[in-house]
Amino acid sequence: MTIRSYFILAFAALPATLAGQFSSGSTGSDGALNLTTSGTVYLTATSFPNQCANNVCNFTTVTISANTTVVLLASNWRSASVIWLAQGAVDIEGTIHLDGMNGGNMSSVANPGVVRFPAAPGPGGFPGGVGGYLNQPAQPGAGYGGGAAGTASNPNGGSATYNYYNNLLTPLVGGAGGGGGYQSNCTAGGNGGGGGGALRIVSTSMITVNGTITSNPGSHSGPVGSCGSGGDGVGGAIHLIAPTVTGAGNLITNRQQPETNYGVTQINSSNNTFSGGIFGTYVGAGLYNPPLPTGVPAVQVVSVAGVSAPAFPAANPLVPDVTINASAPVTVAIATQNIPTTTTVTLYLTAEKGPDTTVTCGALSGTTASSTANCTSVNYPSGVTITNILAVW
Repeated sequence: MTIRSYFILAFAALPATLAGQFSSGSTGSDGALNLTTSGTVYLTATSFPNQCANNVCNFTTVTISANTTVVLLASNWRSASVIWLAQGAVDIEGTIHLDGMNGGNMSSVANPGVVRFPAAPGPGGFPGGVGGYLNQPAQPGAGYGGGAAGTASNPNGGSATYNYYNNLLTPLVGGAGGGGGYQSNCTAGGNGGGGGGALRIVSTSMITVNGTITSNPGSHSGPVGSCGSGGDGVGGAIHLIAPTVTGAGNLITNRQQPETNYGVTQINSSNNTFSGGIFGTYVGAGLYNPPLPTGVPAVQVVSVAGVSAPAFPAANPLVPDVTINASAPVTVAIATQNIPTTTTVTLYLTAEKGPDTTVTCGALSGTTASSTANCTSVNYPSGVTITNILAVW
């Protein structure tokens, strides 16, 4: 089975702190990010000296050359928004992608369930809902503004909207997922697309973007037969903060199309001379010191039936993170960080060869900083099962 740890969180925004002498706050503990080799780089948080703790990278400088494409996957970034702090200049001549995954096309073969999985978001975004299949209902897209699941009266899954925003972009949140398509007297509804990710870049001196940063939504997939299609995800968030922001590149949260499912781009600078293209909602404002998390809320699967789960799930949803051989219900152990112990954690299981199920986990034991719980009597049928985690307080 495959275990996923996308999560939905709700917590209060923090006030901004204005500063006379601006500083990104970077300690430099993750060194310089210097990517100059042509080709595609799948950047991973754990590849840096300080492992970008809490998904906050403390760089000295950032340089991405023109022929370099940097891909940030949710699976490589703790399924959370990404924050880059730089003591010196940030120069992006190449490309950074935080795009949501397209909804996988359902197969018309005898078992279409092999591609009935939530489309992965960019880091900090939320997955798409899966389409209905046989007697399993369609699922809505996750996140703030997630698309509605298709119904008998409205079979197509709804597209997501970016309806979470405040003028500080705090907490930093990516895009929601599209809803799954309805099924009735047909094979399967389409899957919804994943939401775009969220990236904040802060420099003490200057940010230059002559390349491209994208946080695009994932597109939906069509149905099999006369079912409903999935809905599109929504773009995420691109946030640039520096005394000077310049360049003539592109900042894209809607695939450069005149569609409504776009995210937000915000530039906070006292000297904003950026003249490039901004595709999606744009907000320009003055320079401020962004509130940074002292501890990013997180929830993850620790083990299934005693088999340890990886801290970072596989990027390919058809590659199992955990494999077990058990015919009876099992226990799923979970761990949380920076989440109140009064929070109820829920598992949502989407199975390849069985019914979709929901399991409410036991009470969290520990402290807000670190706690654990067991989710008991969890039934995993044979084949691949996607497990999503929901924590709301």
